[in-house]
Amino acid sequence: MIYLVLAIVFSTGVFVAMRLFERFRLDNHQALMWNYVFASATGFIVCERYETIPQLVAEPWFGLSILTGFWFIFTYLLMTASTQRSGVTVTSLSSKLSVVLPTLAGVVMFSETLNFVATMGIVLALVALVLVVGGRNPQSIRGRDANRISKEGDVMSRVCTEENKSGKGNNWIIALLPVFIFFGTGTGDILMKVTEQQHTGGDMGFMIAFIYFVALIFGIIIVVYDIIRGKSKWQWKSAAGGIMLGVINYFSTFCVYNSMRCFDNVVLFPIYNIGVVSLTALTGWLLFKEKLTWKNYLGLGIAIIAVILITFKP
Repeated sequence: MIYLVLAIVFSTGVFVAMRLFERFRLDNHQALMWNYVFASATGFIVCERYETIPQLVAEPWFGLSILTGFWFIFTYLLMTASTQRSGVTVTSLSSKLSVVLPTLAGVVMFSETLNFVATMGIVLALVALVLVVGGRNPQSIRGRDANRISKEGDVMSRVCTEENKSGKGNNWIIALLPVFIFFGTGTGDILMKVTEQQHTGGDMGFMIAFIYFVALIFGIIIVVYDIIRGKSKWQWKSAAGGIMLGVINYFSTFCVYNSMRCFDNVVLFPIYNIGVVSLTALTGWLLFKEKLTWKNYLGLGIAIIAVILITFKP
């Protein structure tokens, strides 16, 4: 149970840290790169054993870990853009409602049984996602937070900012970000579960550290590309944000992986998602004064009911 509680706390910290990137005008790509530097370094420091290159390549999880590492940075880039454009609560809720995807994967891939009540929960989860994404006040998207986004930010955030300032709107781009988060996070959960099943050794920390090392390689490529194309300039202060996010990120993933060994998927993911959504909603209200419409509150309520139904076993 302690792993599950810590996973909820650390995962909430990830959303808060990414939200602070905007406040301190950090370059999103560089901060994410440094995040993976410190996440992989933290993992290699705390792991109990090391493997040689031949041993690493021979591991059954080696190929999956490369794909998972790529998916980590792809999803986090989307999460950064969505957190800064749609807010902490909406991004968190969109990512946690993706519980329907690993649940369906459990039925298709792991021969788990999905009862009628759980099916209704999945339908309600999709309804909640529509309410949360479609219920945002456009003015809250164009507010002073949008005007503070750094010019060195990622491409999605920069495009949205320029279009909002020019009065063209194009709010559909912003609205689609949480949808991409929904499918991206759900796919990531499935990859993590499959990778965890392939890991038969005793030290989970090394595998997680290697996954973040793979994400780091992709992160370096993105940053170098940005600098060569003149899209950003080197920014040392992004390393500070990377330290904070990297350490939190590693322990968040470590706790989630260990929770998978203690709970069934149909129990773990709904409880984990409810906890993160609730805690990030409270954090967004307390720290960032984020305002929600009545549709958002309705969506949050339906989301809680949905994940409870998904966990129901007759």
